[in-house]
Amino acid sequence: MKRILIALMICFTCSIAYAQDSDSELLKKLVEKNILTQSEADEIKKDSKKVEQKSSVSQTVEKVRNAFNTPYMQFGGNGQVWYRYSDVKNASGVNHDFRAKNLFLSVNGKFNDSFRYGFLLELVNPSVQEFWGEWTAAREFNLKLGQFKVPFTLESLYVPATLETAAYSRTISNLAGYDSDVQNLQNGKNNFGRDAGVQISGELAPMTGGYSLIQYSAGVFQGMGVTSNEKNNTKDFAGTLMIQPAKGLRIGGGAYFGQATYQIGNEDAADHVRNRWVVSADYKSDRFNARAEWITANDGGISKEGVYGIAQYYLVPKKLNALARVDYYNKNKDLNSEVIDYTVGFNYYFAPMCRIQLNYTLSDYSRKWGADNSNVVIAQFQVGF
Repeated sequence: MKRILIALMICFTCSIAYAQDSDSELLKKLVEKNILTQSEADEIKKDSKKVEQKSSVSQTVEKVRNAFNTPYMQFGGNGQVWYRYSDVKNASGVNHDFRAKNLFLSVNGKFNDSFRYGFLLELVNPSVQEFWGEWTAAREFNLKLGQFKVPFTLESLYVPATLETAAYSRTISNLAGYDSDVQNLQNGKNNFGRDAGVQISGELAPMTGGYSLIQYSAGVFQGMGVTSNEKNNTKDFAGTLMIQPAKGLRIGGGAYFGQATYQIGNEDAADHVRNRWVVSADYKSDRFNARAEWITANDGGISKEGVYGIAQYYLVPKKLNALARVDYYNKNKDLNSEVIDYTVGFNYYFAPMCRIQLNYTLSDYSRKWGADNSNVVIAQFQVGF
C-alpha cells in the first residue's frame, strides 16, 4: 500500500512537469522495477486521463465565456418553465397548465466608466423589453434614456429570475404595468413594468457603513408600455424616494401620474387618468429578507387599492429558502370588490441563477368580486447564465 501511495505522488508531480508521453514512460519504468503492477499502472493512467479531460472541458468553457464576455459586452439570459394547477377551471375549462413561461436574452456592457448600455429580448412572447443607455456623472447623478423598468414600486424592479415567488403579487400585476394593469388594454401584452422614457437617479449622503442614506429615481415616460406607439399627447411621470436609516433597511414611497387609453364599462376606449401612489419598505440581510408595499390608485375615477407583505428566510445559505406572502387587492373600493391571496413556498438553488420553485396560493374572494375561492400550486424550473 505504501508503494502505491509513493507511486501516485510521483505520477501526480510528473503530470504537472511533463507531457503525457513522459508520464507513460515513467509508469513503464515503475512497472519494470516492480514498484507497481501493470494493472495499477493502467488504473493510474486511466485516472490521469479523466483529470486531463475535466481540466480541458473547464478551460474550454472559460475560453468561450471570455471570448463572448468582456467589460464592453456581456451576454446573459434566463428562462422559466412552469406547471400550474388550480382547482378552479379557467375560461377555457382547464385546470392544468404546463408551458415555457419566459425566455430572456440580454446584452449589457460599458464603453467607459461613465457610459453603460443594455438590451433585453423576450422570446416566448417575442418582444424587445429593454434597450437603453445610461450616463453616470457621479454616484449622485445618473441619466438614463431608452426603454426600461419604470421607477415605481420595489417589487416591480425585480425581474422574474430574481423575484422570490413564481409570479408577481396581484397588487403589482394590477397596478404597476403588468399583465392585469389597464395600461395593457392598449397593446394586449405584458409590459413587465417597463416603458420608454428618460430618467435621473442617484444616491445621496454616503454613510460610514458603505451605504447611502438617500436613494432617488424620477423620470418622464410615454405611458404606453414596451415598443408601442403613442396614442395621446400626454406623457407620464414616475418617481421613487427611499431613505435608508440603517444598512439593509429602506423606507419611502413614490408616485405615478399619467393617462392611458382604455375602456371603462361598456363605453368606447378613451383617454383616462391612471394615477398611483405607493408607500414601500424592505429589509435585506444575508439570510432574511422582507418587503411590504401599499398602493392606492385612480383609474378613470375608479378607486383601487392593494397591499402585500412578503418574508423569506434561507434555511441553507444561498441554497434553500422558505417564504410566505399575504397579498390584498381591491379592484373597486366603492363596491368593496376585494381578494386576499395567501402564498407559501420555497426556492432551491442547484447553481447560481438556476433554481426549482414551489408555490401554493389560497385565494379568498369577496362576494362582490364574483369568483370562487381557489387553491393554486405552481412548480417552476429556472435556468440562468
